Amino acid sequence: MDKLFIRNFAFFAIILIGCAGAISYSLVMGNNDLDKADERVIVTHDVISEAEQLSMLVEAMLAAQRGYIITANEDFLKEYEDKKAGVSERIAMISELLYDNPAQESRLNEIRSHFVEFSNQLEQRAEIIAPKVDKQALKDVEILDNIKNNIMRINKSILEEEYAKLDKTFAALDKKKDQYLSSLLFSVIGGSFILLIFNGFLLNAKRKKTSVEASLKDTEERFALAIDGTEDGIFDWDLKKEEVFYSGRFFQMLGYDKKSYIGTIEDLKSLIHPQDLKKSWGYIQQYIEGNLSEYRQEFRMKHQSGRWVWIQSRAKALYDHDGNAYRMVGAHTDITHVIKERDRLVAEKDQAEDANRAKSEFLAHMSHEIRTPLTAISGIAEIFEKKKDELNDKQASLVRTLLSSTSSLKDLINDILDFSKIESGEIELDETVFHLDEVFENVISMMSLKASEKGISFVLDYSDIKNIEFYGDDLRIRQILVNLINNAIKFTDEGGVTIKADIEDRDGSEFLRVEVTDTGIGIAPENFDMVFERFKQADSSVSRRFGGTGLGLPISRNLAQLMGGDIILSSQAGKGSTFTLLIPAKYSLTESTSKTNEIDHRKLNDKIRAQLSGENKILLVEDYEGNIVVISYILEELGLEYDIAKTGVEALQAWSEKHYDIILMDIQMPEMDGFAATSKIRQLEKSKNLEHTPIIGMTAHALVGDKDKCIDAGMDSYLPKPIVEHDLKREIFRYLKEKNKNAA
Repeated sequence: MDKLFIRNFAFFAIILIGCAGAISYSLVMGNNDLDKADERVIVTHDVISEAEQLSMLVEAMLAAQRGYIITANEDFLKEYEDKKAGVSERIAMISELLYDNPAQESRLNEIRSHFVEFSNQLEQRAEIIAPKVDKQALKDVEILDNIKNNIMRINKSILEEEYAKLDKTFAALDKKKDQYLSSLLFSVIGGSFILLIFNGFLLNAKRKKTSVEASLKDTEERFALAIDGTEDGIFDWDLKKEEVFYSGRFFQMLGYDKKSYIGTIEDLKSLIHPQDLKKSWGYIQQYIEGNLSEYRQEFRMKHQSGRWVWIQSRAKALYDHDGNAYRMVGAHTDITHVIKERDRLVAEKDQAEDANRAKSEFLAHMSHEIRTPLTAISGIAEIFEKKKDELNDKQASLVRTLLSSTSSLKDLINDILDFSKIESGEIELDETVFHLDEVFENVISMMSLKASEKGISFVLDYSDIKNIEFYGDDLRIRQILVNLINNAIKFTDEGGVTIKADIEDRDGSEFLRVEVTDTGIGIAPENFDMVFERFKQADSSVSRRFGGTGLGLPISRNLAQLMGGDIILSSQAGKGSTFTLLIPAKYSLTESTSKTNEIDHRKLNDKIRAQLSGENKILLVEDYEGNIVVISYILEELGLEYDIAKTGVEALQAWSEKHYDIILMDIQMPEMDGFAATSKIRQLEKSKNLEHTPIIGMTAHALVGDKDKCIDAGMDSYLPKPIVEHDLKREIFRYLKEKNKNAA
């Protein structure tokens, strides 16, 4: 039977039983009230009857006593005694009837008291045999009348209250009668209404049942069509009966010509691949026992042809109140083509990752192979630049061309490496405390010469950020500024380039704001997004006319966003452009006499020489002759003594024989690389309790993680190739100063 019907039937049955119970209760209570009212009427009637007889008996007592006095007839005396006994009985009877009425009981006590006095007075008079009429007799009559009147008055009060109670009881009976009739009428109407509703419900349920049956038939047809359309095999497992219903498609997808039938779970298990059976069956048991929130797994089943078909099994279990599964319904889908496609994609992914690793290895190798000779080329060019006063105009021009070419080559290599890091999402910021004005002064020294060569003005206003100690990656900020200013100069033939730097408040937060404005070719608004895309420029003719890879601006914007800022473009074709760099400001004002400012305002060479004691010695570990020449020149210029080792083995032997203040350690060398040599030195220092020797790593590898590899190997710092002379001197000064400080 339909559970909904049973539930609603039970609901209406409860309502009807409740109504019947309410009616029965009302009838029973009404009958009880009537019985109680009847009892009260009887009691009241008895009280009234007894009280009225009491009055008559008192009058009769008085009359009998007077007859006896006048006639001395004994019959009157006997009558008097009878009436007196009758009064006592009436008083006792009334007292019994009014036991629960304190007020009436009080009045009855007064009557009892007056009756005793009245009886005494009458009996005193009865002692006079001869009739007499004197003043005393008249006085006795008056006393008796008063006592009698009191009895009559109190008895009247009792009667009045009982009559009032009788009237009240009759009124209550009338009200109960009306309520009783109303209850019966309401019950009849309510019961009839409920029966009508229930009858309507039954008719409606029958109509719905007919409609549902028709809809169910349509749904079953649609479901059957849907199952056939999906080509899924359906199973319905009755765990209690250990029976399983299999749809025809369940086995047809495996090549078996079977129709829907009821079998056992063994029919399924017999077709599962032996290697998958234990795992798949264990998964089913885990789900049935309630240890898994859903059931979905993949396994192989045997096709009639002998091949193995990949099946995806999905199901839902039903549980009883005790949490025990009693039914499991699900579907099987042939996913062999999906598995094959997945395997193909995995293979392609592995190939792509292998290719990407090969690309990274190639990029690292090419970086090393290019940067190593580039260090020598750029170093020699800088040496010639320092001696340009000794060169003729043609030689000086060649040196400038060499410097410019090496600078462009370094920028190109850095852009390609930065692009690789950004593309892999592994670029990291190296944040330290530095002075902003130092960065801008360095940029001025680089860019002003380029602007001067093109004959355009170059104005830089950074007065608002002087004496500001900034926390961030100074090299990356410098890189962004160089890219922006270099682009501005490149695309400006007339007018000039203006740079304005200050600290700006944006929504309560302070930002470093740098505006780079030029009067160059400008950019059309529809091309704004394009200039920030890698390898793209706003116009293909631009690359032919001005050159460039198209990586500078995309890299700069990515770096700015990595710092929590952005680069904003405002431009108009033919009227110049403004690139605005915004970076969250993390800084504090410092005194101009600070230690860092003091270093910035003196020549680094003099500072290094001031730290020398005459016994300082450096070990240069480098296998490329060009780099040995350049770095040796820098060390000789500073007045530093040095030894040279061309392999890690030579470096380890030299360090074992002599004490060095600093070791400049190349990474890639024959026999033993820089990592192994550094690790060995650190092990020997620890085992022999030797003084720590600062080791500065120098590597042409400049990809993500190379710096960490150097630090992990035990190196103190890291310099990428091509070596920048200023950076090398700064590191040498740092460790010489630390040594002298520790010695003091």
